[in-house]
Amino acid sequence: MRVGQRIGYMQGNDIFSHANIKLGYIQGNHIFDNHNRKLAWLENDYIKTADGQSIRIEANNQQIMGGELSDVQRAGIRFLLGV
Repeated sequence: MRVGQRIGYMQGNDIFSHANIKLGYIQGNHIFDNHNRKLAWLENDYIKTADGQSIRIEANNQQIMGGELSDVQRAGIRFLLGV
């Protein structure tokens, strides 16, 4: 959820858009797009991205809300749903 707005959902390890389009998936601490390209992964207190960025997990968790989501699920939502 983005500030109270549903923008997508998870089904198992897969992440879907609000329009029911599969955008990618989570495997362990890694986030992949629908073409099996690794977009990001969790490392210590950070989300590391394939293009060299580092984002604090704590900062990401303040933006992505909803249910009982793990840190990697929240990171997957951020990268696959473009939050």
